Amino acid sequence: MNPVLPEDIRSALREAGLADFFSGCTAAHQKEYLKWIDEAKRPETRRRRIAQAMQMLAAKKAEENGRA
Repeated sequence: MNPVLPEDIRSALREAGLADFFSGCTAAHQKEYLKWIDEAKRPETRRRRIAQAMQMLAAKKAEENGRA
């Protein structure tokens, strides 16, 4: 079962064009990203982590597309 996405993360995924890619990740992988983001204590840290997660996901997507 895939975890529920908070609106700020869902929005960032859509804006980055990564929503489908993230949905295709394993539930464990998704939870890993979400846990890291949710552990942020300050809103600015959360925003920074969301941006970093989008960069990491984009890099992983590009890497996987390069293998195809």
